[in-house]
Amino acid sequence: KLSLIDTELLKLSLMLTELLKLSLIDTELLRLSLMETELLKLSLILTELLRLSLIDTELLKLSLMETELLKLSLIDTELLRLS
Repeated sequence: KLSLIDTELLKLSLMLTELLKLSLIDTELLRLSLMETELLKLSLILTELLRLSLIDTELLKLSLMETELLKLSLIDTELLRLS
């Protein structure tokens, strides 16, 4: 027969095992939370890259407009020269 002390020790051992399982689950949740944080950081970086890409696109549009204005200026200069 198990003595009362042995029975209590077994109960405590089972409780400790359950606590360890919960601790492992908690550790895994923390690890997942860290991964989520990293994903959020990457998402912010991606958002910033997209914003910079939009700025770059606008700069390219302005460059094209400038090129068109230079062409018009050349045409205007040529017309003035001919008149």
